[in-house]
Amino acid sequence: MEIITSPSNQKIKFSRSLRQKKNRDTSGKYYIEGIRLVGEAFAARKKIHFVIVCNDLLGSNFGNELVAKMETSGIEILSVSKHIFETISLKDGPQGIAAVLEMNWSSLERVSQLRGVWVALDSVQDPGNLGTVLRSLDAVGGKGVILLDDSTDPFHPTSVRASTGGLFSQQLIKTTFDNFLQWKVSNNYPVIGTFCGDVDSYRGYNYPIDMILMNGSEQKGLQQFHLDSCDGLVTIPMQGTVDSLNLAVATSLVLFEIFSRHTGQ
Repeated sequence: MEIITSPSNQKIKFSRSLRQKKNRDTSGKYYIEGIRLVGEAFAARKKIHFVIVCNDLLGSNFGNELVAKMETSGIEILSVSKHIFETISLKDGPQGIAAVLEMNWSSLERVSQLRGVWVALDSVQDPGNLGTVLRSLDAVGGKGVILLDDSTDPFHPTSVRASTGGLFSQQLIKTTFDNFLQWKVSNNYPVIGTFCGDVDSYRGYNYPIDMILMNGSEQKGLQQFHLDSCDGLVTIPMQGTVDSLNLAVATSLVLFEIFSRHTGQ
């Protein structure tokens, strides 16, 4: 296989361009990197447009076997020099494998079809928080995330990394709160919100089997109009000087409580 050594190669330039949201949105594609992420994307049967491999950096039997399996399945493999891989890599110690995938957006109709536990996030800003929520959702067998209004991009490299593969198992929906509320009323799907106030403890609530856990942004939390739309509210009791928890931490705590209630584990 010919080794690409030119930074002007069109697919290399395209891969590098996916660091920017506008290019991800325009193309409908995103970049992932590392043996674990690429392997999990392949195992999850995500649509991989091409894989970039540097044999000088790969140095792993599992990685080499993974590349061989992907090539056998018909996925295009680009072999590049160490210098070229380092120009596109987002890691300090690159593992010599990356891929370009197609975004997998879904729709609100899928919520009713799949049922189960979902998370709705209003205007979440930190891609690391979003990726961590996706990771926790995967861990508890959740179905997906509904991103409301001005939320960050789940395909941002930081979100992809923080999800540690959870991105590939979860449905992703982006909509406005108004559309979400209209859908919620029409489908009678229970929404439980988190709130720092005098409401039920998250450990004392009787969570429905099919439900949406809704959290607000890092700065503002859920606003009054969000709270008014909820079927129930829960809070995480705290002591100390801090008045709130990190969004991803709070979401994960409640998700694992829901998981414990539903499974007895």
